[in-house]
Amino acid sequence: GMWMALLAIQIVPLPIAWTDALDQRALRGFTGQDRAFATISIDPYSTRLYLIKAVILTAVCWLALTLINARQHVKWLARVVVFSGLLQAMIGVVLMASGASFLMFFVDMSNPRGHGTFVSPNNFAGYLELTLAVGIGFMIAKLDGHAAASWRQRLHGWLALLISEKALLRLSLIIMVVGLVASRSRMGNAAFFASLLIVGTFTILFAKHATQHVQDRRGKSTLRATIFFITSLIVLDVFIIGGVVGVEKVVQRLEDTNLKMQTENTQTGASGGVVRAYHQEASVEERSEAARYALPIVRDFPWLGTGGGTFHLTFQHYQPSGWEGYQDHVHNDFVEFASEVGLTGFLLLVLMVAHSVWCSVRLLLHSHDQLARGMAFASLMGITSLLIHGAVDFNLQIPATAMLFLIVLWLPYLLRGLKR
Repeated sequence: GMWMALLAIQIVPLPIAWTDALDQRALRGFTGQDRAFATISIDPYSTRLYLIKAVILTAVCWLALTLINARQHVKWLARVVVFSGLLQAMIGVVLMASGASFLMFFVDMSNPRGHGTFVSPNNFAGYLELTLAVGIGFMIAKLDGHAAASWRQRLHGWLALLISEKALLRLSLIIMVVGLVASRSRMGNAAFFASLLIVGTFTILFAKHATQHVQDRRGKSTLRATIFFITSLIVLDVFIIGGVVGVEKVVQRLEDTNLKMQTENTQTGASGGVVRAYHQEASVEERSEAARYALPIVRDFPWLGTGGGTFHLTFQHYQPSGWEGYQDHVHNDFVEFASEVGLTGFLLLVLMVAHSVWCSVRLLLHSHDQLARGMAFASLMGITSLLIHGAVDFNLQIPATAMLFLIVLWLPYLLRGLKR
């Protein structure tokens, strides 16, 4: 509510003396000399569109909180998220392996890297990070801690596992990791494995501490199963899947990669054309240049920013002479949010994320419900991964990723007061 109120304030005409007192727009040439009123946003139309998107995302969260009020609903939510990630991964891997491409809104989606239905492989990787987090959390929720007493029971359990939902879920996770590695996104892969290590280590250490004084064989068995599952994920994904798909190609891109998207218009007729999108290699340092040049925007518009969705216009006044290309987004979610909604809006986002993390940690450490623990793990891992990735990319500016991130962010609230 406060976030949308801030965006609404940005498009309300105010006395120009007020807007000039808030920031340095007059010195930067964003206002005329003969106007009595001005909006905080330098482009009210773009901010109105931004506000509409915020309303839609808020409505999705409200629907989730209203309709998902039972354990089965949470499970079906997890299944749908995993299926969407599985579908994206399969599209990305098949297109990359076959060398095929497709047109989307007259854009030729040719790319030597896996990208699914996303234009950028990096945004494709960001989406898979969230679906993988939900899938891993759902898998943890299914660890029941039952220990077989005899070899016959073990054999029966293994055979039953082959035709169970766990087997399908694990296969889906493997395919999604293959898709993530196939994207060859440097920070996408690094953020996923880092978040798995960070949240996995945190879960194992504190779960061990929490169960030290509990004489519960099932609880300890579940803990051992969780440790084994997380360890197997790291080993299998890094050494086996990475060796097959090619982690070395991701490492190679750490030395020489490009984020600057170029386009060429290929005329297909007298009145039509196809835009071909491709990525040209550049260094890691070049990727952060836009964020570095955008920092003065935060300094000049510190409190309420330049208006939601206006970075593509504001940056033109701050980019150095000789800057090549059109910068619609800065490759840093934190800088883009701070520049568009100011430190006030940025603080609201920080508080929202921090409260969700706190609720997830409490569920992970104190809940005896394995579903709640698994979904709390998913929320923590998804948030951690996208925050790491957000330092060098703009995943949260993509509507599909932003919507899924909010759902992951709200998972701990969905788990409160669930019905059987």
